[in-house]
This record gives sequence, C-alpha cells and structure tokens, in this order.
Amino acid sequence: MSNTIVTTDKSSPAFGPFSQAVMKDGFLHTSGLMPFLPRSGDLVSNDLEEQMHQCMRNMKAVLTATEMTMDDLILVTIYTTDMQEFARINTIYGSYFEGTVYPSRAAVGITALAKGARVELVAIAKK
Repeated sequence: MSNTIVTTDKSSPAFGPFSQAVMKDGFLHTSGLMPFLPRSGDLVSNDLEEQMHQCMRNMKAVLTATEMTMDDLILVTIYTTDMQEFARINTIYGSYFEGTVYPSRAAVGITALAKGARVELVAIAKK
C-alpha cells in the first residue's frame, strides 16, 4: 500500500522537504507539529503556554483532516527546550483529552528547535 500525503491549511505549513503527515496502512505519522500559525507559518508567540496550545491545535487539525480524533492517538512525543517547564506543558497537554485514557507518550529535553520554538510534538495515530 502506498503512502498518502496529508495536508491541511488548518495546521502549520511544512517549511521544508517534508509533509505535514503521512498515512500508511491505516497509521497516521505526523511530522513535527510546531507552534506556528496556520497559513502564515509564523511563531504564535514566545510564550510557552501559547506555543503548547498552538501545537495541540495543529495536532487536532491534522487528525481532523484524516477524520481522526484525539482518541485515535497511539503515541505522542513532546520535545521541549526547557524540561523545567514540563509541569506547565503536561497540564496543557492533559487538558486536550477527555477522561483518563491517554496515548503513550515520551518527553524529550533538547537544546533548540526550528525558528526559535520552545516545544514540538510528533504523533502516531490509527483509526
């Protein structure tokens, strides 16, 4: 089965040689979901909380484009440039889920992200 490229103007645009997401064998694999505004690709702000909310909105938009929801997520990886802020990131992340069933998750502290972002998400989902 071939790859199906997923693109939506309701999530941040790809700014390099990659797709927003790829569907293969019923699995959705996103590229980095960054805190950039749809269409313009501008960083939402320098505020960590606003960046995390924008990443989550971008993730939901990609899921919606494939007729999936947050319940279809299998794994989310969070990259952040400041693990000291993880409690704030975790609170925002958790607010996007109903109940207590969450996907698997990893959180990784790194030194830098593209275009000065402070947080980035990568996700795998399956309907």
